This record gives sequence, structure tokens and C-alpha cells, in this order.
Amino acid sequence: MRKKSTARPNARKKAATRRKPVAKRRYRPAATVSSGQVPLVESESGRALRLRAQLGMSRQRFARLASMSTRNLAFIESGKPPSANVLRQLHGIRRLIDALSEVVQKDAIGRWLEQPNDAFEGQKPIDVIERGEVDRIWQRIFYLRSGVPS
Repeated sequence: MRKKSTARPNARKKAATRRKPVAKRRYRPAATVSSGQVPLVESESGRALRLRAQLGMSRQRFARLASMSTRNLAFIESGKPPSANVLRQLHGIRRLIDALSEVVQKDAIGRWLEQPNDAFEGQKPIDVIERGEVDRIWQRIFYLRSGVPS
């Protein structure tokens, strides 16, 4: 007479069908885009957006400015190539920062974006950009470039 096994009947099946652990995906380093004055990704490390570093912004704040999630920004900073939509957003921000550098000191742009401004009814320029009203910033840049005395 056979003894009944106390092990679960499906234990052998489950052990045989277990998958092997999958290695983490490694993303290729993103290509450096250098069509403007400030490249988007540092060519040496590919780990940080140089534009974000130039502005001195946190990852969360810059992600809000670029209309993307902080997780997506972290992937891009680790070397994952950005999607076409994200790349377009980053190009737009870079163009704006390059234009602002003509009328504001480069090292003060990040602080300028974070300070309430009378030209925008006391709102911070970064909040104006986040709401999709970037054309108000462009109008102010045009006004300052024209040299019209205030």
C-alpha cells in the first residue's frame, strides 16, 4: 500500500514552471542633442540633464516645468532616450532659457523663474510656463530685447 504524500500536489508543477530571474534592462546612453547653446544631455556621463543643472532645479520642479513625470525624467537622466514629445518639450524649454539668457544673467535664470514677478501679476514665471502660457514669457523677452525704456 502506498503512503499519501503530505506535500501539496501542485508543488512540483509550480517548481518546474518557475521563471528564471530576468536581468535588469540597461538603457543605451541618450545621444547628445546640440542644436542650441545648451546641450540637453551631458556627453560625458549621460546621467543628468545639463539644462536642469544649469537652472539649479530639483527633479520634481523641472519635471513639472517640462510637463513630464519625475520617473520619466529620472529614466532620461539615466540614459534612456526621450520620446519625441518629451524631446520637443525639452527643446522648447531650452529655447526659452537661451532667449532668457540674453536679457537675464545665466546664473540667475533659475532664481528668476522661481520669484514672483510684477510683469505676470505677481505670479512666478515658472507657474506661468506650467499653465501653458509661455507666450507671455516670450512677449516679455521681446519687450526687453527691443530696449524700450520702462
